[in-house]
Amino acid sequence: MKLSLFLQLACALIFLTTGISGQKNVLLMISDNQTWHDVGCYGNETVLTPNIDKLASEGVRFEEAFATTPSCGPSRAVMYTGLLTHRNGQYAHPHREHNQQLRDDVTSVFAMLKGNDYRTGLIGKDHIKPLEKYPIDFKPRSRGRDVNAMAKMAGSFLTDSEDPFFLVMAFTDPHPVSIDGVAWGVEKTDNYTPVDYDPTTLKVPPFLPDTEHVREGIAGYYQQISRMDHGVGLVLKELEASGHREDTLVIFISDHGTSEPGAMGTHYEPGVRVPFIVRQPGLVNPASPNKALVAFTDITPTILDWTGTAFDDYELHGRSILPVLNQPDPEGWDAALLSHISHDVFAHYPMRTLRERRYKLIWNVTPGAEYPLPIDTVQRRTWVELRERDDETLGKRPIKNFLHRPRLELYDLQEDPSETNNLAEKEDHQKTVSKMVDDLVARLTHQEDPWLRKYHPRGKEQ
Repeated sequence: MKLSLFLQLACALIFLTTGISGQKNVLLMISDNQTWHDVGCYGNETVLTPNIDKLASEGVRFEEAFATTPSCGPSRAVMYTGLLTHRNGQYAHPHREHNQQLRDDVTSVFAMLKGNDYRTGLIGKDHIKPLEKYPIDFKPRSRGRDVNAMAKMAGSFLTDSEDPFFLVMAFTDPHPVSIDGVAWGVEKTDNYTPVDYDPTTLKVPPFLPDTEHVREGIAGYYQQISRMDHGVGLVLKELEASGHREDTLVIFISDHGTSEPGAMGTHYEPGVRVPFIVRQPGLVNPASPNKALVAFTDITPTILDWTGTAFDDYELHGRSILPVLNQPDPEGWDAALLSHISHDVFAHYPMRTLRERRYKLIWNVTPGAEYPLPIDTVQRRTWVELRERDDETLGKRPIKNFLHRPRLELYDLQEDPSETNNLAEKEDHQKTVSKMVDDLVARLTHQEDPWLRKYHPRGKEQ
């Protein structure tokens, strides 16, 4: 995406339609492992998220938004570069033995903005590598679950200088706190009292088994979501106190879906469909909810657009969403491209997915391999107990199908929202399969996906 001329025109349009001029800042807030339907404004009637809900009421809530890879480190590399995983080079986590990092020829949005004289800050979880590609001015040591301390750090950053800023608030909630026992939950502290949820009254999502321990885990997961939401509210108060509410683009997302099996590490909806809320100052008639299919590849182009930052080194894989924030059902936003390679070095399972409005096509690049659950999912109680009981299903999905996947999976999300009826081999769906495969291959070829050198969604004969 060549952005110089585009950005000049887009920024001129924004000035005309919003009246915003002068300094234009960005606040990006990221929750950790939260599926889209686990937010009040996305229809969850149990979990309490008043601050996120308020943000959505002041901006635009995207109904169908996607993390392109269901893994923390690789997902953040996508949102910070505007490039899918197969192009940016961070194929798995960057820490310890996983040791994955951006390619030498890739530039992060932090570096792009530094070139435009922006101050940059990141408070909380990073999962980035190599650090020299992330020129961050303010990166204090912090605990991503101490939302009160994080907000105070944000206040310090926001008032430290009059220069324009890009600040990332990366909460650690609702990532599980351990691999033992409940694995989720919040303890009462001097500065925060957790919300209590009754496990017996919770609605268990259809991709999970309905057991006592799963319900107990969901209750703890909801506790952490509410604490993270409290942190969102504190940060927004600091933003307002700094005087920058009316010149700051605010984006709230989760890095991918929940850590439970059937979500994390998969391209099924619970793994990649996430909350995505944008508040643009001065926007007239924000169109919320918004039906555009958006993905994390769109985050960097959006930030560049808002800040008027030019970047022409190479083509980005997404586009700015600012032009559609006041269009409830914009044309040309009907598909999202997803790309996954590994969660960790123990869970290598490359996938490419084309998600359209009705249909989803998943290409399992190495279908002969048994699907490896991410290490921090396979060791937790839900999966361990499920295997100990010798269950045949994970929610509505047969476990044999979960672990042993064909090359292609096609799901009709309108008729089969749980994605259990694979239509890829059905005679009456071959036209859909063929069309989507052609589209997928064309996109990946244009992006020079290196996996196409050896693999193809139609098999070895290609």
